Amino acid sequence: MMTDAIKLVHAHPELAIFVAIVLGFLLGRVHIKGIGLGTVVGTLIAGLVLGILFTPEIPDLLKWAFFDLFLFAIGYSTGPQFFAGLKKEALPQIGLALVVSISGLVTALAVAWVFKFDPGTAAGVASGGLTQSAALGTALATIAELPVDAATKALWSSHVPLADAVTYVFGDIGVILFVVAAAPLLLRINVRDAALALEDELAGDGHGPNSKLAYQRFGYRALRLERPEFDGHTVNEFESAFAEARLYVERIRRGDRFIDDVNVGTRLQTGDVLAIGAWRAVLVDADTRIGPEIDDHALLAFPIKEAQVVVTRGNIAGRRIGDLAVEYGRGVFLTRITRGQLDLPLGPGTMPQRGDVLHVVGSLANIERVARHTGFIDTDPSRFALPFLALGLTVGILLGLVSFRIGAVPIGLGTSCAILLVGLITGWARSRYPLFGGIPDSATRILQDVGLTVFIAIVGLTAGPHAVAVLHERGISYFLTIFAAGAIVTMVPQLLGFYVGAKLFKMPVPVLLGGLAGAQTATPALNALKEAGGNNVFVLGFTVPYAINNVLLTLWGTVIVTVVYSWGR
Repeated sequence: MMTDAIKLVHAHPELAIFVAIVLGFLLGRVHIKGIGLGTVVGTLIAGLVLGILFTPEIPDLLKWAFFDLFLFAIGYSTGPQFFAGLKKEALPQIGLALVVSISGLVTALAVAWVFKFDPGTAAGVASGGLTQSAALGTALATIAELPVDAATKALWSSHVPLADAVTYVFGDIGVILFVVAAAPLLLRINVRDAALALEDELAGDGHGPNSKLAYQRFGYRALRLERPEFDGHTVNEFESAFAEARLYVERIRRGDRFIDDVNVGTRLQTGDVLAIGAWRAVLVDADTRIGPEIDDHALLAFPIKEAQVVVTRGNIAGRRIGDLAVEYGRGVFLTRITRGQLDLPLGPGTMPQRGDVLHVVGSLANIERVARHTGFIDTDPSRFALPFLALGLTVGILLGLVSFRIGAVPIGLGTSCAILLVGLITGWARSRYPLFGGIPDSATRILQDVGLTVFIAIVGLTAGPHAVAVLHERGISYFLTIFAAGAIVTMVPQLLGFYVGAKLFKMPVPVLLGGLAGAQTATPALNALKEAGGNNVFVLGFTVPYAINNVLLTLWGTVIVTVVYSWGR
């Protein structure tokens, strides 16, 4: 039976890939007290086991094609945040990211020196300990270019996923435990209290005109104006009286006539029927403050659109949403703010950056007016420009071929790093200058998930047979040593980042904790923080370090292999 299964897998090695992904997903779904392996590590482990059992032969071309797709998608999706974060007001978060990434690199090299790891093991310890699977890929790509014999390349390449699998689990768990439990204990604070305090700060003092911007649902009503104090007043004066509810007048029925071109200078008359949009708080007692509600279908028969407005204007980025709403937001309601694939806190104190997406509702004319001041409307967010993706990959591959040598060591970006760089630049350029086709968030998420998961499955399948040989040759103590080294690589950057962020930069606690999770690209830790804190304020600290270190930690795979290899020469 087993012999037949092996023959089947050898004839159709794609079966092993898909089975590894299915088993990896099931392994990743297993959680103990909220902590699990995750799909990537689960797939790697499943691939290793299946590789031991079936030894399938899978072309390297397939592995690298999927990894290239993953790298470009990572660069494209983080490009806007990467470059938007490189500004003075983000210096604490930039500093935190650099402290964590550089200390992670130094620590990984130090344990490699102490334990005398080969380049593959050293890179695997770094990728797992710092929870950056992309570094596994860049390390493998660099090993493939080293001037050593094929057997040595195969040996070192097999050590990368083994070390990654041994260290990655604690990499995730260690960061989660540190940011959710250890760091708050050191600061003597409660995570939920700190999160709610920052949320209240972002929401304003509760008395200003913007205090209800984020927390009230909106609606449209037809009301007959009967309050005499508004007779003869302009729309601007009328709307100013209800500024706390973001009220505006969309249309007016005056007798049998409709007034569609309402502007802030239009004068109102007693008896006018007003089509009003507002947060529902003011609509509850609108009959006493304005006049009775009228069931006027014709007046309310105007089209309302939902749109995604991408922030590109420099005079908008970095300003409070509450201030922007007063200045530019008449006639639209903000329902979400997203940065990459994450939702930002929807409070007046939140500051959007270039590349952020404002999800708004209102009439087309009002949305277009808002977009003229803030950026552009993404008219077809689901459109996938496939030629644009192919062109980006082509440029990245060609750029990666450019290299020179220092002695026997090749120096250059390499294909993987070049593709990541091209993705970063094109993602940023698309957010600033929307003159060419783009890739929607949903597509980049699919490219990232599929690209990385298939790549990891193939890595596990090809490395599996070597795992048994390593275990027989070096014993369980070798894996215990790798685990200990990975734990050191995980915790040292967290401790240093915590000290610098808290003592030197004096970052708000939720921003610091989110930044520590982002600096180690640990999305599970962010999810744990959101669950512990009860809101999304941790995202404010997460995005900039995540974007920066998604790049730096990926590059460390190449750096570590190159440096450790040079020690042995």
